[in-house]
Amino acid sequence: MTLAGRRVPDGVMRGVTVFGGAFLLGVCVLGLLPEAMEGTSRLPLFCILAGFLIQQLLEGLSAHAEHGHVEGHEHGVPVFGLMLGLCLHAFLEGMPLVEGDGTVNQGLVWGIVIHNIPVALILVALLAAHRMGFWKVLVLLVLFGAMSPAGSLVNLYIVQPNEEQQQMIIGLVIGVLLHVSSSILFDHKRHGFSWLNIGLTVLAFAATYLIIH
Repeated sequence: MTLAGRRVPDGVMRGVTVFGGAFLLGVCVLGLLPEAMEGTSRLPLFCILAGFLIQQLLEGLSAHAEHGHVEGHEHGVPVFGLMLGLCLHAFLEGMPLVEGDGTVNQGLVWGIVIHNIPVALILVALLAAHRMGFWKVLVLLVLFGAMSPAGSLVNLYIVQPNEEQQQMIIGLVIGVLLHVSSSILFDHKRHGFSWLNIGLTVLAFAATYLIIH
């Protein structure tokens, strides 16, 4: 991938993408899933399935940019669809960032940051391919970066702080993140079996456990 006239090594992009995907999977299993299933309600399970489907729809707009790559030619990706898909994805995954008592979900914060590094690079490269100027690219990048905090603020101050409702939101986010992380880790065309990928996955799981616990 070319960025600002310089080529980002494919190996670096793949490594960061695999680590980020594994980290998100670890956050879902070790952090979000136990929180979503604390009560007796099984609604969060259906919300997980709904979140999985929602992410599948969003990727029809974003052309799979959440996976650290884009299907097809860069010039063939509509900017509006790309931004809409990525922004809605970022908004949803940011909703559980801060809990009602003000506690920050450190695991999810780090997961979003690591995962969005290759996504932001892809976004900049695609916008540049559409011959957008520096300031337009910067504004759209800032807009994308603001969506996760915006999702958290909406959840804190607009959505009712009902425990069951919050667990349903977490279920939706789990579904979204499971779709992204599994798509990354099982994308054999780009991230096929290698000991490096296995090592990065184990390292990401270990890092997730240390941050959450």
